[in-house]
Amino acid sequence: MLRTVIQAFTSPAAGPVGFALAFILCGLLIATATSANHSEQAMMRQISVLTAENQKNGIALHARLAACEGGPADLAKSRLTNANLTPEQRAQRLAGGSPQGFDVCARMESADRAVLETLR
Repeated sequence: MLRTVIQAFTSPAAGPVGFALAFILCGLLIATATSANHSEQAMMRQISVLTAENQKNGIALHARLAACEGGPADLAKSRLTNANLTPEQRAQRLAGGSPQGFDVCARMESADRAVLETLR
């Protein structure tokens, strides 16, 4: 078996076949690298779009939360106390508070949705 392998590598046809095979593999490597580069660029564009949307949504959600947490009378006090709370504790505080705040926020959200749907 070893003799067959040695004869295959030392035959006169081994050089041109090996050379052609090397060119084919080189072409496949270039095609794969180009495809990977295009995929990476497309994914980077998607990541930047999603990051921008995430930041925009985060700002809107923080504004809604601030509007729901307290009225203008106790806004400074509620911000100071809410800054030290975890999100779960803030949600429990909102749920334990007056339902009027939720009602106002729900009305504001439904009005926002109505305005946004008319803009679409």
